Amino acid sequence: MLYLTKDPDSRKLRQGDQLLFFGQIDPPRNKGNPEEFDYASYLLHQGISGTAFAYSGNWKQTAHDFSRSLKQIALDYRSHLLKNIKEMGFFGDDYAVLSALVLGYQNDLSEEIRESYSISGASHVLSLSGLHIGFLYVLLEFLLSFANRNKRMIVFRQILIVLILWSFAFVTGLLPPVVRSVIMFSLIALSRLRNNRPVTLNTLAVAALFMLIYNPFYLYDISFQLSFLAVAGIVIIQPRLYQLIKTENRLLKYAWGVMSVSIAAQLSTTPILLYYFSRFSTHFLLTNIIVVPLVSGIMYLAIFTILLGFFPVIQSYFALLLKLSIRLLNGTVVFVEHLPFSSIDNIHVNKCETATLYLILLFGGCYLYTRKRKMLLGVLTGFFILILFQVEEKQRLQNIHSIVFYNNRNCPAIHLIESRETSYLFSAEKDSIQQKLSYTAGRFWKKIKLKPPQTLPSSYSASGIWRRDDLLSFGGKTICMVKDHSWNNKTADTPLPLDYLYICKGYRGKLAWLTPLFEIRKVVIDSSVSDYYREAFKKECTSLGIEFISLSEKGAYQIIL
Repeated sequence: MLYLTKDPDSRKLRQGDQLLFFGQIDPPRNKGNPEEFDYASYLLHQGISGTAFAYSGNWKQTAHDFSRSLKQIALDYRSHLLKNIKEMGFFGDDYAVLSALVLGYQNDLSEEIRESYSISGASHVLSLSGLHIGFLYVLLEFLLSFANRNKRMIVFRQILIVLILWSFAFVTGLLPPVVRSVIMFSLIALSRLRNNRPVTLNTLAVAALFMLIYNPFYLYDISFQLSFLAVAGIVIIQPRLYQLIKTENRLLKYAWGVMSVSIAAQLSTTPILLYYFSRFSTHFLLTNIIVVPLVSGIMYLAIFTILLGFFPVIQSYFALLLKLSIRLLNGTVVFVEHLPFSSIDNIHVNKCETATLYLILLFGGCYLYTRKRKMLLGVLTGFFILILFQVEEKQRLQNIHSIVFYNNRNCPAIHLIESRETSYLFSAEKDSIQQKLSYTAGRFWKKIKLKPPQTLPSSYSASGIWRRDDLLSFGGKTICMVKDHSWNNKTADTPLPLDYLYICKGYRGKLAWLTPLFEIRKVVIDSSVSDYYREAFKKECTSLGIEFISLSEKGAYQIIL
């Protein structure tokens, strides 16, 4: 993965360009901040084993691969369709949501719309996958239902459905979730050549097998896990769940069918959703009853609207109807988002707890099918293990009174945590400190249920904490932040004992210049310090016999008080 400086030359690059660049290639590495997302593993699972940055002037285009891969050709077709959608008059959230629903293009989705769909429990509709391919498959089965007179017509119909499904996957850029879903529905279509009631669980397993043979790293992909777990839940849980309530009323039967599918999918995906996103959407049933039919209608309407490109006048009327449908969808999602108790946040579960939740589901499902008491005992045992995990985690997070040096090269900062209600940020920056640190430390703050920290002014004194400019005392520890040369040419009768000397970007002197002023016990080298000066400070610490830690190499440094 190569990062380039934004300039006129880099903006001209297109898919297929070959570059020659000068820069250091490093393996993916996490910053080591507490509770941070494992970005290094994520990149490796995406097939990226090295990252680099090239400044302007340090790279040039050497050639262009005109042969282009199938993936590149598919992405070009998708770009063309995205342009057509804009030409039909779709902009802003209307364009972003339609692009995500029909073509799987999510780059233009705003944070506000993503959050609304997430809280309401409808975020799955923004990810083009099994739900959307299922709608297309049902539509094709309906449109081609006339081809059911003899064996040859049936074969022709199913092969045509498979070809159309793969054509749709192609114009979406061959996105992995779409390819997975198309493989599964292709197998369902082909299985109908022998039996009109395919074994969908076996079909699902074969689709997963083919995908993992092609790329074993798909196993670590969130959308792969969610899509297969959701379908597995629908196949295994939904039939038994649907039989619990029997009614002859068609409307109630349809409503319960949608609800049972939604409950089954939610049950099978909730543990892994909690693990990744720490959120449970309480109104998911209400959302899906309204949103799923709306999305199906939008999918069908969008396909017909795009196909009417040769009739601009008629297309404009369909485009207007499509725009109103999308606004109704967005309005529904926002309405559910603002309902009381729309989501429960900050539910943190680790891998062991996630596995335990799935064991509870497994034993619970077996109990529903077999009614054996030992299965119920397995459910109770699972809950007991879950409680033990939670007690252990609560004890681990009991003592949060600490000092944290974060690994954030754009905002050198020290976090002084007194309690969950009170904490302070001591930073070399002056503005937007909390905002700059929210990505680095936000997950950690939520995990320990910490209220937003205060920014320490340059002069501050209270119980247990004291600051004067770059000197700080907290929890019995004395810290000095060195970010410039303001300590040069200063003298002291007696060196001030320092527990930590915090060196940040801006200081280009020597540690020996500071030893007459401070009695240094440990040096903390911030990640904002350049590679050259970091190595120089490390060598000098070694020669002076002073302990040191480099945040860019070791990650965040936390001191429990």
